[in-house]
Amino acid sequence: MDFGSTLKTFRKMAGKSRYRLAQLNGIDQAYLLRLERGEQTNPSRDLVIRLGLALVFGSQVVTLENVDELLLSAGYAPLQRRHRLGLTGSAQQ
Repeated sequence: MDFGSTLKTFRKMAGKSRYRLAQLNGIDQAYLLRLERGEQTNPSRDLVIRLGLALVFGSQVVTLENVDELLLSAGYAPLQRRHRLGLTGSAQQ
């Protein structure tokens, strides 16, 4: 699935309006609409992460794994988390 479709799917899963998601990220609602429609491409990795985290915030459905999917759909590497790096317990010092 392309980035725009993935973003729209996760936004709907999170129960957030375009207006609210744009507001949470400090971007224009029209820009978000263009991203979802595929009319605007190549958002920065930072923006994709911010959008993903805003979708996770307050949602019981959208997870960090979905943020990884969103990043991959935009052509970026997924987030690195400590458990993926084999760091646990005292090894995190």
